[in-house]
Amino acid sequence: MVVLLAVACNTQQKKDPSGTEEAPAVAAEWVEVVLSVEGMTCEGCENAIKAGVESLDGIAEVESSHQEAFTRVKFDKSVTTLEEISAKITETGYEVVSAK
Repeated sequence: MVVLLAVACNTQQKKDPSGTEEAPAVAAEWVEVVLSVEGMTCEGCENAIKAGVESLDGIAEVESSHQEAFTRVKFDKSVTTLEEISAKITETGYEVVSAK
């Protein structure tokens, strides 16, 4: 007995419920930056920065150290920007001094 399996490939672009075509997915453009951050004094400060930055879209990883005065962020630059990340840290109550 021979069983044939046919698979159809749908090459048409998907449409959203409104009937308009969806834009093709954009590949992630991951960037890692280390920010020098002043004003952190404890783990609570580290956690506040982490929570604030993680609330932004496109964030993959956040690590802060109050002892070494840095925050490391891995993010998708096609979704968010360094300026948005810095603004979020400033909004949280800390000062971004520089970025590497």
